[in-house]
Amino acid sequence: MKKRISLVSMTFILLLAFAYQTVGLTDSSFEEVIGDPLVPGTISIGTLPENPEEDKPVIVFVQGLTNNSTTWYQDNDMYTLAQEEGYETAFVELYDSGGSPKSYWDNGEMLANQLEDISEYFNGKKLVIVGYSKGGVDAQVALIYEGKHPLVSDVVTIGSPHHGSELADLANSTSLGWLANLIGQNSEGTQSLQTGVMNHFRAETDSRWETQQNNYYTIAGTRAGPLFSSYWWGGTVIPGESDGVVSLESTHLPYGNMLAIRNWNHGEVHKGSNALPIFKDHLSTSEPMENVAYDHMFEASNEEDLDLLVRGGAQFGSAEESFFVENEVEKITVNWMSATELDKVEITKPGTKETVMHDVEGEPDTEYFAGAWHHTIEIDNPKNGEWKIRTHTEEESAYGLIVNFDSKLNNQMSFVEDRDKKNWKYETDFAAANSNRNLPFEMFYEIDFVPSKGTANRQIGHKIRDYKQSQKQNENNRVTIPERGEGSYNATIDIEGVTPSGDKFQRTIIKSIYIDDQGEAY
Repeated sequence: MKKRISLVSMTFILLLAFAYQTVGLTDSSFEEVIGDPLVPGTISIGTLPENPEEDKPVIVFVQGLTNNSTTWYQDNDMYTLAQEEGYETAFVELYDSGGSPKSYWDNGEMLANQLEDISEYFNGKKLVIVGYSKGGVDAQVALIYEGKHPLVSDVVTIGSPHHGSELADLANSTSLGWLANLIGQNSEGTQSLQTGVMNHFRAETDSRWETQQNNYYTIAGTRAGPLFSSYWWGGTVIPGESDGVVSLESTHLPYGNMLAIRNWNHGEVHKGSNALPIFKDHLSTSEPMENVAYDHMFEASNEEDLDLLVRGGAQFGSAEESFFVENEVEKITVNWMSATELDKVEITKPGTKETVMHDVEGEPDTEYFAGAWHHTIEIDNPKNGEWKIRTHTEEESAYGLIVNFDSKLNNQMSFVEDRDKKNWKYETDFAAANSNRNLPFEMFYEIDFVPSKGTANRQIGHKIRDYKQSQKQNENNRVTIPERGEGSYNATIDIEGVTPSGDKFQRTIIKSIYIDDQGEAY
């Protein structure tokens, strides 16, 4: 039996090693550190070029969700290459650096104060913001709502979820809430990036005159890999092309210029050797040009891709889930997510009591489920019927089960908006295979409600109370979002039905909706 160091001991050792390495780098590799290293609110001034060029702006690097400034200079050559190009640089620490990601309203307010200090440090020289992932949204709050746009000429957003991320929706669902809570990722930062919340943010933001006071440039990746990595898993959840964390559609701004779309995952898209050659020639200290809308406008789809089953809960000891696979499924991908790393997963096939032990190698998540482990198994041509999956842990844990179905059935079902985003309808297209369009199905749903603090301070993500609804539907194929005031509504909808050939099937849909103080849904 292999000896295992306790999770607490290993975490402590790794944190010490990381702190030693990072602080040493911070102390020796920057011109000045204003504040304490890696503490929210701190500014690190990059080593100054011997002869700074007046026509080159100061680049301010803004981190992403769950990141700190090291994302730009550890395992990333961005800082080094920017120095070689003769740029003056500054790196900020936002709330994520303290391990408690906040919403873009909070981060944007902090960043606004930092931009004032950086501008003063460089005697009023124009700044350029390069924001990674959520950092691009944080930057917009600082410039547009906190009024710091006069300090900045250009904004480059890299892999930024301007329209939210389906992974944020998933992290806030009732199915995976246990896991997200245990690993500390059901944060205000994650809550603020739900697609419904971000649709509301875009509706409020994109028509404001302040958006035209800076040049906006965007860069995106479309590589959801490598195989079985957390980026690969994210790509199986996110509809359409993505970098494994953010969809390609979500990276667009209607008034932004998309500089490049490349075969990079979310961890690669902001590397210096990838991104800097693309955006460096667009940076200036001049006044903004007239923004021209990108020719591929973002257009949200009303249809939900019905290819997933999602389950989850607390775990101490054994945990078991069962699910049904219909006929003619070409492949299922089973992802058992856990707060603890596992080396075995037990699977029982339909019509047998024989349990197969699968050896698995945990893949750590680094984004919306940072702290969790993915354990992935692919099964080609799975037998139809009821499958069972079981794991065991001796530590207090939580789990999430995500099953992806590669099935013809996916294209015969849809979940569409019915009149407005408060009402959704489940539809099937089974007529070609069976004249009876009213095949039996049941629909169960739960809705988590997180109230907003109100439009006065625009905060979202401070969880005050839950509103949960669970309803069994036999004949009604609609889900109506119950209005309980302004805020975010996250609906987890489970559908169980029968195919025209008589096989039982199961699917899960996660919907994020924001309802404002006027009752309008986004």
